Amino acid sequence: MTDAAPERGNGAMHRGLLERLQSGEVLVADGANGVRLAAYGYRPGEAPERWSLDHPEAMRAIHAGYIAAGADVVLTNTLGGSRPKLAPYGLGEEVAAINRDLALLLGDVIARSGREVFLAGDVGPTGALLAPLGALEEREAIAIFREQIAALVAGGAGCVFIETMMDLGEAAAAVRAARECCDLPVIATMAFNPVRDGYRTMMGVTPAAAAEALLAAGADVVGANCGQVQAADMPALIRAFRAAGAPLVAVEPNAGLPQLVGEETVFSQTPEEMAAAVPDILAAGANLVGGCCGTTDAHIRRIAAAIRGGAATGAPGAEPA
Repeated sequence: MTDAAPERGNGAMHRGLLERLQSGEVLVADGANGVRLAAYGYRPGEAPERWSLDHPEAMRAIHAGYIAAGADVVLTNTLGGSRPKLAPYGLGEEVAAINRDLALLLGDVIARSGREVFLAGDVGPTGALLAPLGALEEREAIAIFREQIAALVAGGAGCVFIETMMDLGEAAAAVRAARECCDLPVIATMAFNPVRDGYRTMMGVTPAAAAEALLAAGADVVGANCGQVQAADMPALIRAFRAAGAPLVAVEPNAGLPQLVGEETVFSQTPEEMAAAVPDILAAGANLVGGCCGTTDAHIRRIAAAIRGGAATGAPGAEPA
């Protein structure tokens, strides 16, 4: 990896992220990396993080596509960049290098774009269960996340984006790790599914419990991504976070529910169908809107257009629709 760090300092630029969100501006996050990597030749069985560094032209094109589509916040391709996730591929000792280099790669793409874009260091679940359900202790989890986050910050990340969490203890540990090793904005989202009385993660976490614990741990923005909550269902989930006291809310829905077609997982919701939900998402009080599984730059382009063409009502204290 020989990419130079971006010429513009990330620190000064990214200190404006919370200010912009708190002012009521609604920002656009990027979409999925997995579906785009597959289009460039990635196949399951390899670590996507290592593959991205071995095929930098593909990763650059994916990032550049989201920036051109209007994304204000772009995530490093490091969802599985923690030691427990990389170790099965024989990459446990490369955690620092992989995360740093993927952040440097994104930073260079941003610098070349000419747009002001926030570089978010992406952090996902470890795949291990925290005690008492599993063997992973909280301090061990914090150390794991610290290792990854410190490398992302060294590569130029200007905020930390913790996502796709289902275990509240693990999510809170990731937030605490970020707070221990940097003073950057921290966004933390969990994956929710609809249940009879509202929404819960696979581990039974409610939006209210998530908001309380993640904010107490030090998160600046909380919300939802992935899971089985579609774009049209997001407004109710946003209102649940708002009711629980969340000052800033981020959502990244999938492009519909996954369907197995042959041997391929397909997300059938079109860019137009996702964008149709944006007015209600804004009215409910979202501050940051992007896409998760199945979304492409075409989805993000439509979402960005819908946000910028509608009334931004994501300021703290916005009245639910």
